[in-house]
Amino acid sequence: MNRKLGAAAIAVAWMCARGRASHAQDNLLEREAAAGRRSPAGCADARDAATVVACALAASPEVAEARALVDAAAGRRETAAVVLPSNPTLAGTISNRRRPDEPRSVPNWSVSLAQEIEIGGQRGARLEVADAERQAREARLRVATEEVAAGALTAYYQAIAAREALTFATELASTARALADYAEARAHEELVSGVEADVARAEATRIGVIRFEAERHLAETVAILALLLDVPGARVALPPALPASAPLAGDGAFFAAQALRVRGEVAAAEAEQRLLERRLALVRRERISSPTVSLFAERGEVRDHIFGVGLAVPLPVPAPIGRTRAGEISEAIAQLRAAQSSRELARRRVLTEVARATTAYWAKVGEAALFEPALMSRARADLTALRDALAARRLTLREGLSWQRSLIELLSADIDARLAKLTAEVELRRVSGLPLGAGGGGAR
Repeated sequence: MNRKLGAAAIAVAWMCARGRASHAQDNLLEREAAAGRRSPAGCADARDAATVVACALAASPEVAEARALVDAAAGRRETAAVVLPSNPTLAGTISNRRRPDEPRSVPNWSVSLAQEIEIGGQRGARLEVADAERQAREARLRVATEEVAAGALTAYYQAIAAREALTFATELASTARALADYAEARAHEELVSGVEADVARAEATRIGVIRFEAERHLAETVAILALLLDVPGARVALPPALPASAPLAGDGAFFAAQALRVRGEVAAAEAEQRLLERRLALVRRERISSPTVSLFAERGEVRDHIFGVGLAVPLPVPAPIGRTRAGEISEAIAQLRAAQSSRELARRRVLTEVARATTAYWAKVGEAALFEPALMSRARADLTALRDALAARRLTLREGLSWQRSLIELLSADIDARLAKLTAEVELRRVSGLPLGAGGGGAR
């Protein structure tokens, strides 16, 4: 009895130790996962597109989920690589036989060792399924990476444009208030009418509203960018102006061929089709029965010892009584047909996106080219000249405000055009599979 209690205590202690070790390992995995989601140092200093893309990918839960699914597929391949379909089975019996003419009992015992063996190549088929599933998960990871990188770059450029617009609106608001004060002073001196002074004040109010709207838009875009980078919004540092970029080289045919070659959605659809093909082959191989080979030894009589080898083979029974895998094969074939259609749909969707993105990009390039840097520099100088001319009374207030509004609209449209060009470039890079996050040069 004491030996049994000691063995039981050892078993309980061993199970508790295994439980604590498992719990510690789970905590370690959770800490490693949290560390993998943490953004690298310096992500708040978003000075270039490459840093933004790297930090957004490091902080993205979508990318983390896709990577975890790739790891899960690797674990399933490790499971599929096991040689034996099941563990060996060790069985034993012991009995006590009594006969009326014998004064003592005779113990009988038997021991058998059985092992199932696959003969239809099921293990190789399982490995092919696991490899195909890993490839499909890796393709989905590329899709998630492209989407996150494109979204982060778009938010980055929108935040820079909002900051540039706020800087411009702040300068305008200061000038507009000065002009309004000057117009009111002249109205008191009866040099201009009160209506013109009110018009100047109305223009200053309109520009003040624009400035407050620019502040709101900047706060919104910075908050979105900070969320994507997983950093506090107050610490995000942005460049003063949108970066300049040279037009992409290539035509619609080039971008379409590039997209079909490297686009993640097309690769994922092809990988899903290969996965279903491998699963269909596996189901067909699993119809082959796996025999079970056994070794046994037994004692049947007082001095009889029997040793032998056994073979057990499952008998096929037709459906619907037995399991023939006919329904699973029909399902796999239907899923394969659907995957072939999905592949063609993905191909057409990619080509449609490339066509739209290409035409939109070249249109935005043409629009941005209309705002020549020399023209924008002269427009900014003209705003200063208008203010000086109004102060020197070389220009009427009505004419000055009208010309000022035209110049303001021109400079604001320049910011919008450059932003539209950059976002169109990001979209074209995404849909065609070109690298995202490359440096675009200096600010204009």
